[in-house]
Order: sequence, then C-alpha cells, then structure tokens
Amino acid sequence: MPGKVIHKSNRSPSDRHRRSRAAQLLSSHPLLRGSLSVRKIRCGKPNCKCASGHPHLSFYLVQTQNGKARQLYIPKELEPQVRQAVDNYQHLQDLIEQLSQIEWERLIKAKQEDQL
Repeated sequence: MPGKVIHKSNRSPSDRHRRSRAAQLLSSHPLLRGSLSVRKIRCGKPNCKCASGHPHLSFYLVQTQNGKARQLYIPKELEPQVRQAVDNYQHLQDLIEQLSQIEWERLIKAKQEDQL
C-alpha cells in the first residue's frame, strides 16, 4: 500500500466533491483561524445609549498561537469579511477531517484485503 496512488477516477463522487471544494477554498477564499468574539462595552459617558442598557458592540478575532491567546480588534465594517474568512477556515477544517476519515477507512479496507 505505501506509495500507492489512487487515481481520481477511482474516487467516489462525494470524495471528489470534498477535494474540489477544499481546493477552491484554498485557492480563492480568505482563511482565518480563530473565532469572532462580540463584546458588549459601556463607554462611561452618562448621556450615551449604553448607560441605559444598550451597550456598544465590539468585534475581536481571537486565536491561540504558541499556546497563548491573542486577539485583534475588528472594525465593524470589516466584520462580515472576517466572519466569512473564519467560516471558510472552519469549513476547510471540516472537509480535511472528512477526507482524513475516508483515507482512514480506505487504509483499514486495504489492510484487511492484504490479510485475506
């Protein structure tokens, strides 16, 4: 089995679709690892709407790097783009996990066939 290449025509349609979608995400979509966090903040001005219970919303991109949390303030106008990039990254991670599971199952099947 080592070194054996599986031709794309031998892959299932769902496997080919996952690989195609992963390639599309990698080649043409922004990717950001992390989570978009929304914080409710009171500015402290006595006449501001936040003083009466309607806090300001602030967006932060939060991720860990080298075991430490870090965060980056995201201006409200960039929130849709950042949210999409985070969603793209998470979708790509899901696709990679699905593809890994397919390969795991393929390896088990090949190992069982070699033992027959």
